[in-house]
Amino acid sequence: MFTLKLTPGRFAMTLAMGLTLVLAQPLLAQTATPKDPKSPVAGFADGRGPAGPVGLKIVSPGVDEVIPVPEAAAGQPPAKGAPVTLKVELTNFETFEDAATKTGQRLEILVDNISATFPWRDATKPYTFKSLPKGTHTVRIFPVRPWGEAIKEPSAFATVTFHVGDKDGKNTAEPGTPVLTVVAPRGKVKGEIGKVLLDVLVSGCPVAEQTVPDSCRLRYKLDTLPEVTLTKVEPVWLENLAPGRHAYVVGLTREQKVVPGAFALYQGFFEVESGTNPAAPAAAPPAKATGQ
Repeated sequence: MFTLKLTPGRFAMTLAMGLTLVLAQPLLAQTATPKDPKSPVAGFADGRGPAGPVGLKIVSPGVDEVIPVPEAAAGQPPAKGAPVTLKVELTNFETFEDAATKTGQRLEILVDNISATFPWRDATKPYTFKSLPKGTHTVRIFPVRPWGEAIKEPSAFATVTFHVGDKDGKNTAEPGTPVLTVVAPRGKVKGEIGKVLLDVLVSGCPVAEQTVPDSCRLRYKLDTLPEVTLTKVEPVWLENLAPGRHAYVVGLTREQKVVPGAFALYQGFFEVESGTNPAAPAAAPPAKATGQ
């Protein structure tokens, strides 16, 4: 019996070694995005729309754009980063906040592969990071339902790679390599009797059975529980989780090996708090960004 130690190195090795796969689901046909879905958990507003195919396009910054680092004021140390403003075009998806539950539909922003996402509640207004560090960055943006589930339409996912000051080549997805985006859980989450949402987005390879050409498998492991393999991208509700910290790893694999690429493997932690609301992507510290 394998005992999992809660260290990032052990997580990566565990997935790459190809543990026994304890669950394989049949490949199912992709379905259209549900319209006006009811919340699957208590304490969250119901979903609204979409009004048609959801479209999301990043207008700014541009692909491979170099954003200059501002000069330091007299007597001040050199700046370590620069402000970065995001602008998007979003169609057929309504963002809102419900007054009763304080939840609603929004965009989520993921910078590189950090542990938190940034909620963007009004896509008609720019979203500005006060300072992103020097170097290359990849931003991924996607719309989510009030309970944290992402819209799975390919046109609803947008990404851009740009540079602050210098091009250091880090945080870059090579052309043609699959990209795994872990939507939830992140940070501190509230559990409804220990019920937590695990949700991901995948681009660059179909998640399917091995018989499908060029396909990938989606594999995850939570704490010391058996590893699970999925052959379809769909939300997973993790049940009966005790309050406290939990560690997990999610990866895209072929032939039981993690596929190449900067964003094919994610390992992190989340903390289940007592309460009535289940997991939603964690809000990043407001001091680091401005926006609605």
